[in-house]
Amino acid sequence: MKKFVLGLFCGMALAATTTIYAADEIRAVLFPVNIEFNGVDKPLGSGYSVLNYEGHTYVPLRYMAENLGAGALYDAANKKVSVASEPKNGTDAEKKVWAVKYRLERGMESKDVKAVLGDPAFVTWIGDSQQQVSRFDFGAKADYQYGGLNSDVQGLEQGALDAQLFIRWTSGGQIDRYDLWYVQKGTDGTRHIYTYIVYPDGSTAGALYE
Repeated sequence: MKKFVLGLFCGMALAATTTIYAADEIRAVLFPVNIEFNGVDKPLGSGYSVLNYEGHTYVPLRYMAENLGAGALYDAANKKVSVASEPKNGTDAEKKVWAVKYRLERGMESKDVKAVLGDPAFVTWIGDSQQQVSRFDFGAKADYQYGGLNSDVQGLEQGALDAQLFIRWTSGGQIDRYDLWYVQKGTDGTRHIYTYIVYPDGSTAGALYE
């Protein structure tokens, strides 16, 4: 049951059948309902489904969190789902880092990414593969200039910017993979660089850059 519910919570698309089985452990029925937040109807969208299991309604956690002003993130390595609100008192860069973790997901189209992050700082194509790549610079100084497709580690260390995101797109214009490099400051003011990567197969990785 845990495996099934976590998959649902992370907003995974479910087969459009009347009854759904998960590892022969539970039987849940698709539950077509309208959901309302503070008197306003909010469509589920094609990527989400609501289930009924033993009289209880199960809804996608990401959908619920986003409509309540928060976000949901699944950490596959630690088998943990986390919900977090946008850092209201954070810098613009901190809010963008939060948005990358809690708003972006594979399969999103460029218009949806733009609505969350704005326009990229740099767009190019990778060699013969012709895969489009967009780079976003967060918290960059007004005179910041950089033309590479590798993270500007020196710029992050020296404070020229606070975060950098690279998105690789499918030929259909959807997110295929994204790599986030961002700074967290220690109590003594030192700048520590972290990475957060979402791969084409949906797996994730994150670590302190050393």
